[in-house]
Amino acid sequence: MRRRAVLIISVIVTAAVVIVAAVTVKSRSARAKVSTGSKPIHVVLIGASIGQGWQLTAWATRAGIPGYTAEAIAAWQFDKTEALDEVLMRPARKFRPTRTYLRSLFQPRPTRPDILILKECSSYFPGGLEGYKASIQRWTKRARADNFKVILATVVPVTKSRSAQVPGKQEQLLEYNRWIRQYAREQGLPVLDLEAALRENTEAAYLRDEYNSGDGTHLNAGAYAVLDGTLRTLLCGMVLAQGCDSRAEPAAASN
Repeated sequence: MRRRAVLIISVIVTAAVVIVAAVTVKSRSARAKVSTGSKPIHVVLIGASIGQGWQLTAWATRAGIPGYTAEAIAAWQFDKTEALDEVLMRPARKFRPTRTYLRSLFQPRPTRPDILILKECSSYFPGGLEGYKASIQRWTKRARADNFKVILATVVPVTKSRSAQVPGKQEQLLEYNRWIRQYAREQGLPVLDLEAALRENTEAAYLRDEYNSGDGTHLNAGAYAVLDGTLRTLLCGMVLAQGCDSRAEPAAASN
């Protein structure tokens, strides 16, 4: 009888410990969820000059959605492999024997993005289109394998006058954009359609002259204001972050 009583007491004590542990874990989990939910959703765009000119660090303020933060990483060639590698390893930094790297060690670690935008530039067209496609597919698979949400961006078109200077540029970048949309549909990925936001309503789909900074390729403040709204609509359709329920119009981007 005594052994049986001891056994029953042991079972009761063990069960109590398990229940207390479960409640503690659940409580910690709930607090973690609250903490995670209070953090802004961070977006990183890997691109080049247009991405850099967009001034994305101030985009969330202009768009009126404090639930997001954003930045652009410039890679000055079509191959974004190195830039992607560095973003995927965040918050760690890639070692470089430079003063810039040493100074970075005394700064906050880079933020690991929740959403990654892959964007290319019209400067790389015409070019090796099949190789471009293979690269996009490879980068997309790598990022998704590391549980990043990936957005594919279309290329901003050029003006009619700029297109005339480089035969085949506009035609091939439009072909690339059509492929981006098709590949995104097949993979279930969102598309940041920069072409659709800025093109003329013609078959040639040139960049509208009113969005041209002067060289037929780069954008002015009016174009970036349009893109602010385009990005806001896309992201708020993906994740309803703080500010997404506001109907306030995005402010114009500054030069």
